[in-house]
Amino acid sequence: MNCTVCGHLSEEHDRFCSACGAALSFTSEKTGIIPLIQDELGEMETLSTDDLSTLSAGAAQLVVRSGPLEGVRFTLPANRENTISIGRAPENDIFLDDVTVSRKHARFDFNELGWSIHDSGSLNGTYVNRRRVDAIALQDQDEVQVGKYRFVFVTSSGSSAS
Repeated sequence: MNCTVCGHLSEEHDRFCSACGAALSFTSEKTGIIPLIQDELGEMETLSTDDLSTLSAGAAQLVVRSGPLEGVRFTLPANRENTISIGRAPENDIFLDDVTVSRKHARFDFNELGWSIHDSGSLNGTYVNRRRVDAIALQDQDEVQVGKYRFVFVTSSGSSAS
């Protein structure tokens, strides 16, 4: 299998490219490596929710703001029984391979009020709209920062979330 990012030939069982670290198979909507994002402290461009029309009610996505995988979306399904974990350990639902991210950095929870993010005692903290948070309800178009990675949180309804 050839990497779709750099073209490197990888073994069939590999999940990530050994040359560039990109995810080789996007069979999961919520797992992959995200490149280090370095951008200026400018205004965020509002993202359209048009592409979210096929998601179930309450579902959301984290969208990579910039970098080689700009526009990649990680789906957060509206399932009250699951917690979506994000961190540097490969067993996380969203795997961020960078030392600025703690092994178990944070988690996303969904309940009847919507989505929230909870820091898991990370060293570098979790930020929403450039403010450090322990736990906070998320709203459509919020900027979520985990380590050096920046995402835009987009809900399927465009309404506020928990």
